[in-house]
Amino acid sequence: MRRAPRAPRGAVLMLIALLLVAVNLRLAITSASALLTALTDAGALTPATVVLIPAIPTAVFAVAGLGTARLAARFGVERIVLVGLIGLTAGLLLRGIPSPWIVVAGTVVGTGGLAMVNILLPAVVRGHFAGRIGPVTTAYTTLMSLGAALAAALAVPIAGWLGDPALGLAAWAVPALLALVVWLLAIRGIPSAAAPASAAPVPAAPVDPAASAAPAPAASAASAASAAPAAAPARSRLPHGTWFLAGYFALQALLSYVVMGWLPSIAQDAGLPASRAGMLLGISMAVGVVGTVLVMALGRTPAGMRIGFGVVALANLVALAGLLVAPAALPEVWAALFGLGMCAFPLVLALIAGFGRDAQESARVSGIVQSVGYSVATLGPLGAGAARQLLGDWNAVIIALAVCTVAQFAIGVLVTRVVERRRAAER
Repeated sequence: MRRAPRAPRGAVLMLIALLLVAVNLRLAITSASALLTALTDAGALTPATVVLIPAIPTAVFAVAGLGTARLAARFGVERIVLVGLIGLTAGLLLRGIPSPWIVVAGTVVGTGGLAMVNILLPAVVRGHFAGRIGPVTTAYTTLMSLGAALAAALAVPIAGWLGDPALGLAAWAVPALLALVVWLLAIRGIPSAAAPASAAPVPAAPVDPAASAAPAPAASAASAASAAPAAAPARSRLPHGTWFLAGYFALQALLSYVVMGWLPSIAQDAGLPASRAGMLLGISMAVGVVGTVLVMALGRTPAGMRIGFGVVALANLVALAGLLVAPAALPEVWAALFGLGMCAFPLVLALIAGFGRDAQESARVSGIVQSVGYSVATLGPLGAGAARQLLGDWNAVIIALAVCTVAQFAIGVLVTRVVERRRAAER
């Protein structure tokens, strides 16, 4: 029996680098969420700044979406990802200084770098793994959830071992630095400037997020990723369905970042100890690891997508009802359901990566969807913290999130209709 050809060494190294980067995509967020109470008690945050920390990521992601795609078109996707990793590492180190506004500044710098990486990874997948968008997206979003789970579960113990919650935050710069080094090795030899406009663009990937056609050769994929910025018109019309994706992305991000930012605090307000409250967020992220595979499998067909959108909406609604009625009764169950509810994210990422003619247009769609989405989502964690301080409990926040969940499902149905029309047109 003839063996399948091995992937080129450069493609393997790029995949390893991509997966290491993915592990870091939520570490800065969930580690801070688990330590909010400890940081406030230690004086590293004040009542004013503690409300900002969960809201900063979505706000910065929204701003970064405005210019990241243009920077990538000028300097190359891979180089801007490298810049983002440098910013992430520097910001995480800065948060080790236990001063409220320095912790805030470090969060801005770190999540600014994180935002650039977050926006461009779908374009990296499209450019280097055009025939494997579904499997590669599943792999990197699964590791993203795993990294988030580990940070949430281990943040409190690591901070206790180091004797300072601010140092516990800074400790997460270590995996970021490792990803930076490996990424730098992986992109050696890739041109820093765009290739001539005559270079051929990457063939359009199928809309199916779980598509698994034979992968393109590493050399041609890498050169296409760099060439694409010059090939696609800067002012071309956005693919149909982009704004539906932006709406769905906004609502799922709003809910996810309220959960990631405030679930440990909600649990502690219900009487749970800090270590158990931090573990709840870890459970949510860990369930997301398994849930990602399930949701991506459902995403093979429009009918499956509708089922997937329904599953995540139902999971969120049950979890929200549990928090509202009996937050301390079965908190691990509510956390697990939130983890399943947040699994809409990888499916949306795969859909983004499949939109457009080439990696350049995928980056443009990703930038617009994430910029608009995170602009709206910023209202979630910021508004949730403010409402808690104003009203004294989380009930109004939970009810508002339930309404957003229903709207999210409705928009998801519209997205599946767009996908059906696109597939019908391709036949």
